[in-house]
Amino acid sequence: MKKNAASPEEKIKQLSEYIESEIRQWKGIKEHGCNDPSWCDGSNMNLTRNHILYSRRQIMDICTENGIELPEIMGVPVPPEVSNTYMADLKCDRAKKLKLFHRKMIHCKVEYDEMQLSLF
Repeated sequence: MKKNAASPEEKIKQLSEYIESEIRQWKGIKEHGCNDPSWCDGSNMNLTRNHILYSRRQIMDICTENGIELPEIMGVPVPPEVSNTYMADLKCDRAKKLKLFHRKMIHCKVEYDEMQLSLF
């Protein structure tokens, strides 16, 4: 028996939860870094940001196609783009290994104003 496809409302709920999860991940990388052995934390933060933007676009499309009001998550600001060379901790083993490959790194944390409403 074929499983029913998710309703537009269910898709929006799933995407909203995914966006919340990705925002938490972005914040976690900003503060504690990640475990990617080949890329600086900033690259991973920007990848996570792109996931958020894509999911927001999907929500916008679903709402437009189905005449559904935009969910609250669309008012939450998207985390800012950061330098791809950002590292949460320049003294960690990953940073030391990346330096061996002549990777330039910075430690200037970007601010994320969660109170600033977003229109997209």
